[in-house]
Amino acid sequence: MTYIFTLLSLFVLQVLSFNVIKPKLCLNCKHFITDNDDSKFGKCSLFTEKEKFNSYMLVNGISENKNIEYYYCATARTSEDMCGKEGKMHKRKYIKKGV
Repeated sequence: MTYIFTLLSLFVLQVLSFNVIKPKLCLNCKHFITDNDDSKFGKCSLFTEKEKFNSYMLVNGISENKNIEYYYCATARTSEDMCGKEGKMHKRKYIKKGV
């Protein structure tokens, strides 16, 4: 009887171990900005660095969006104030369709 219980418990433990948690990758996030087809230096559009000073902004009141710099995804994922290791701000780029 104990052998049967042991075999059944091993089988149940194996089935439960198949449920592996997949990490949230920045590549699959809608806020991810690629850098010349190199995902290693991708940036996150959620976290902006200080905007460079634009002297023409004081003249005509128009700010150019080219001056906005974003943090690298590696920086955002290592900082708990931003996204963190868990990917707190992660939003899926592609939505799974119901099967």
